[in-house]
Amino acid sequence: MYDHIHFLIRTETMEGLSAFVDRFTAWFVHEYNNSIGRHGKLFHKNFGSAPKVKKKAVITAINYVGNNPVEKGLHRKAGEYRWNFLAYIMSRNPFSEKYTASKATKKLRNARKEVETMAKLNLPLKYVHLKRMMEGLSATETEQLIDYIISMYLPFDYEELLSYYGSYETMMTAMDSNTGSEYAIRESHDGYSHKAISEALSELGKHMPRISIRKIIMLPDEKKEKLYQWLKRELGLNDWQIRKLLHMKMSPGQSAPFK
Repeated sequence: MYDHIHFLIRTETMEGLSAFVDRFTAWFVHEYNNSIGRHGKLFHKNFGSAPKVKKKAVITAINYVGNNPVEKGLHRKAGEYRWNFLAYIMSRNPFSEKYTASKATKKLRNARKEVETMAKLNLPLKYVHLKRMMEGLSATETEQLIDYIISMYLPFDYEELLSYYGSYETMMTAMDSNTGSEYAIRESHDGYSHKAISEALSELGKHMPRISIRKIIMLPDEKKEKLYQWLKRELGLNDWQIRKLLHMKMSPGQSAPFK
């Protein structure tokens, strides 16, 4: 998601879960910080967990996680969101044109070969690799490469996931019918649509073509303040939305608005 991550993990002990999350987040923060030249914490709160044992509770949790982008107003259906990875169960390129080697540029072919080699060696693709591989690719080729990277690195046990439903079609029907929003997960839940934030980021891209979330994070406070005023004046965003987008601290005593 825009500002948080969900995991559905099978584990025998809470100690094992904590060790995994600690290792994963430490590595992620280290690589992310290196990619933009920042230091310090990236995640501002400890992770929350909600153990589920019975099948019905597990299914509800699956629906909740899959539908998080639907609850946040980013898409109408769970399968339309690239980053919950559900669409990759049935397709290797659900969000891009089918790859044809004879029609692909040399740069894209070389990038795919590098991804394949790294994946076979079980080596991670770091931001420095991604930046180099995607530089110079067209928008269409970039989408093709992203789909290829995701399909090569998917770590999920889709066989177990589908075992709760019987088939992919049944799972998606269940998700579209029941978002799992009644599921009480222990997280800071703002209950507010992120659609305006996503649209504002897109609008920013028109005025600042090379802007990105990473660059926004690194903006000095005085530039964030100017951008804050522009977003409020030109796009009509409220204070909470702007602070969320610019990764600014909430005002003292401020909480997220309700729908």
